[in-house]
Amino acid sequence: MNTSSKKSAQSQQTSGLTEEEILQLFIEHSEDILVLTNSEMILEYVSQSLARMLDIRIEDSLGKKINIVLENFPSLPLMKQNQKMVIPLINSVNKRKYLIEFQFKLVLASHGNLQAIFAIGKDVTDRELSLKKFKDTAFKEKELNQLKSRFVSMASHEFRTPLSTILSSSFLIEMLLQKDLGEGTKDKILNHIKKIIAQANRLTDITSDVLLLERSVQADSKVHRKKIYILHFAKELVEAINHENFELRTVKFFGPDSDKAIHTDPSLLTHILRNLILNALKYSEGAIDPEVHLVYRGAYFEISVKDYGMGIPKEDREHIFGSFYRAKNVGNIKGTGLGLNIVKELTKKLNGEIWFTSKLGMGSEFFVSFPVK
Repeated sequence: MNTSSKKSAQSQQTSGLTEEEILQLFIEHSEDILVLTNSEMILEYVSQSLARMLDIRIEDSLGKKINIVLENFPSLPLMKQNQKMVIPLINSVNKRKYLIEFQFKLVLASHGNLQAIFAIGKDVTDRELSLKKFKDTAFKEKELNQLKSRFVSMASHEFRTPLSTILSSSFLIEMLLQKDLGEGTKDKILNHIKKIIAQANRLTDITSDVLLLERSVQADSKVHRKKIYILHFAKELVEAINHENFELRTVKFFGPDSDKAIHTDPSLLTHILRNLILNALKYSEGAIDPEVHLVYRGAYFEISVKDYGMGIPKEDREHIFGSFYRAKNVGNIKGTGLGLNIVKELTKKLNGEIWFTSKLGMGSEFFVSFPVK
């Protein structure tokens, strides 16, 4: 008897277990997950570790397709020799989700055809969740840095023009006041005062948008809901905007015959609708008057704002709700690129949805839908 045979015999005498029994013991108590299927992906072996994790009976699993027992398991063409893949598995009893990293071993017959698939898995749930958290944090930091960069770029451009106008108009007023007020001088002074007021208001609007955007993305900002009647609310808002616009252009309102009580935050809803309506007026100058439509859809109500203006180019549509983003065809129309981003964030806070349709040169229609309660 050689040395290795002696050692094997000694170990068997000490434990009283055969090599096959020892191997079975290791397999049953190992934390590794072991799965064996035939070439048709029929389960032939499932380790106790997987059965314990998913609360399944091994005898009920054998003889079934693997993706019936483990529904997220990939199909055969996706597997390659020694390939690693993280697969989500869910315990059907307590609904707990596990992320298992499997490594596949393809067992080939002597003629080269696939005979079986052996998969060795380990629980990497904590690792993958930590990695996702790190990626999410890194993405948010990157997005925040990009947001800050775009804000600085926008601010340096948008603030410079109104401030230059304010300063130059103030200087001219000072010069004019030092002279005798002749014919037409008073009109010139009033004209420059109007410019100062307009540009100061513009700066105020930009600042307000930035502050509102900051508040809207805060997860802990509160929504103050109360009961309002939506038909009356929407009609009154449209009438107020028409009055502010001195009836130079009239936003048309279309709604149902009856009113309906809803629960929402009137302040947030007002900002959403005002922004959409004012955008419709701003980007459809010289076109047919914009329209606002209110429709009840079961447990939801839907408001659409339609204009017949310039429309949104195809290449800009996927970015239109982004921060500081403005479509390429807006020309010299003033704006910060924050309005629709704020509208989207506020719509989410009210558990609503927003979408739009648009045809270049023919106009756009924005839709918002909210639950009644």
